[in-house]
This record gives sequence, C-alpha cells and structure tokens, in this order.
Amino acid sequence: MPSRVRALLPLGLYVLLRGLDATVLKGLQVFGQGHLVRGENPISFCNVFFLAQLTVGLAALLPGRRTLVADLALQGPADRRLLALNAALGLFLGPVAYYFALESLSVISQTLLFALVLPVSALLARWRLGEALPPGFWLSLALIGAGLLLPQGAMAVDAGRMDEAAGIAWALVGVLAFAGSAVTGRSMAARGWPAAVGIGVPTLLSALVFGVIALVLFGPHHFFLLRLWWVVGVIGVYALSLSLGRELALRRAYRSCSVAVVSLWGSLALVVAVLSAALLLGEPLSGPVLAGSALVLAGVFASRWRRPIRSGPSPVPEEREPNRMPPWF
Repeated sequence: MPSRVRALLPLGLYVLLRGLDATVLKGLQVFGQGHLVRGENPISFCNVFFLAQLTVGLAALLPGRRTLVADLALQGPADRRLLALNAALGLFLGPVAYYFALESLSVISQTLLFALVLPVSALLARWRLGEALPPGFWLSLALIGAGLLLPQGAMAVDAGRMDEAAGIAWALVGVLAFAGSAVTGRSMAARGWPAAVGIGVPTLLSALVFGVIALVLFGPHHFFLLRLWWVVGVIGVYALSLSLGRELALRRAYRSCSVAVVSLWGSLALVVAVLSAALLLGEPLSGPVLAGSALVLAGVFASRWRRPIRSGPSPVPEEREPNRMPPWF
C-alpha cells in the first residue's frame, strides 16, 4: 500500500466515525424508546456520556499516570480555572445540549445547525484571543446561514411548522458551548499540557459527574438492569468504537497530516452524517435538504481552505500537534 494512502487512512476513519456519531446516538435513543426499563428509556444523556467519557478519559490518563501528580502541581490557579471552564463547556454543557437537541430534531437538522460552531468559534477567537477572522469568513457565514434556512423553510411550507423549538434552542446552546470550548482549548494547547492533564483528568471527572447524575435521577437500575443490546450498542459501538476510536484515529491522522488538512477534510463528516441518517434511519433526503447540506459544506470549506491571517500572534504554535481533539465538530 502506498505510504500516502496509508497516511490518509486514519483521517478517513476519523471522518467516518465523527460523521456516524449523531446517527448512532439517534438510533440508540429511538431503540431505547421501544425497549423501556421500568418505564424509562435506558438511553439517557447521563449513562451514555458517562461510559463514553470514562473510556476516553482512562485511555488518555493511563499513559501519563506516573507523572500526573507532578504535572498537576505545576498548574496555577489560572490554569485550573481554564481547565475547569473548558471541561464545563466542552465536556458537560455541550454534550448535554447535543443530546437533547438530537432528541427533538432529525440527525440532518441537528448536524446542519451544529455547523454554526465553526463561524461562532471564529468570532469568539477574534474577541477573546485577538485572532483575525479567516479569509472568506463572511461568505462562509452567509453560505452556512442559507444552508440552514433552506431546508427549514421547506419544512415549514410542507408541514406548517419548523423543527421543534426546544431542539433548536438546545442546538444553539450546544453551538455556544462547543465554540467556547474551542477557544479555551486553543489557550490550553499553548500551555503544552500533556494529554493526561488536558484530556484525561477533566474527561474522567466529567464522566463521574454524569455517573452521579444518573444515580440521582434514575437509581442504580439505570446501569444494572440493562439488556445485551444496550451493552453492545452503548459500550461496544458508541463508547469504544465511536468515542475512543475517533480520538485515536484523530491523533494518528495528526502524525501524518497538518492541522489545516485534518480540519479541512474533517468537514466531510457532515456528508457522512447526512447520508448515514438517510440510509440507516430513513430520514428523507429532499431537494432542499441536499441543497442546504451543499451550502453548509461550501461555507465550511470556504473558511478552511486557506490558512487564517491573524491580527496578533496566535496562542497556539502552528507546528505543534494539538493535545486534544476539537470536540464535536
């Protein structure tokens, strides 16, 4: 196998796994509604993200466990506040909003709405970090906005209403949370923290929070009275294959591809999400949906095709591999 093709395989795997995330989670939500445990859907935001984040957190924490105490001792109060803010936005609020948005919206609608993370992140980085907006930013924003409005407008005409307002509200909360975590993540990368500190500790703590919430809201049966399909679907497919597999594929991709290349081609996960939702969940692929998806994808590519021009020095050295993956986008 040519070395170039071999180098691109992890990138392709990352795009595939990231694109399948919403489709698999939506499928689990729907399946759980038909297989209740004590009258409750066994698929909840707390038990799903508990296992997913526990898996990723342990995988990041264990390799650096021997120096973890010393690494944590080097952090000052400002470092701890940054780490806590990043975790609260990207590991708790963002995933919760992502989950509840997906409960009310189709995978396609939710995927298109979360494309707003890119322009909102750029605006926040401009405001908080002094980074110039990428070339073609306003064109990108206009294309993404048009791509969101086109299918929603068609649905309003056909069905007499927009998507559920609660789902849209949750999606906007998730967009703000993930955009904020993208900015704090750039500041964290500038500090050069090892993965055990930047990923392992906050992800593991966030997983424990989700576990406590599950016990408080539902009780121990939320974990102990589950069926084989739940174990295979949540632990095997979602936690291990999608969450951990996506993280490992991304890190492998960064070894052979630049951040710009990974970011650019990672946008194709939108195509995977739309097609997988249509093939696996039967979501309709109407003309407005396809046109809207094409506009959103064009907007994403418009802002990522060139390297951004900065008004001030970036807090992240360009040549360094990021120590954490940009969450959910």
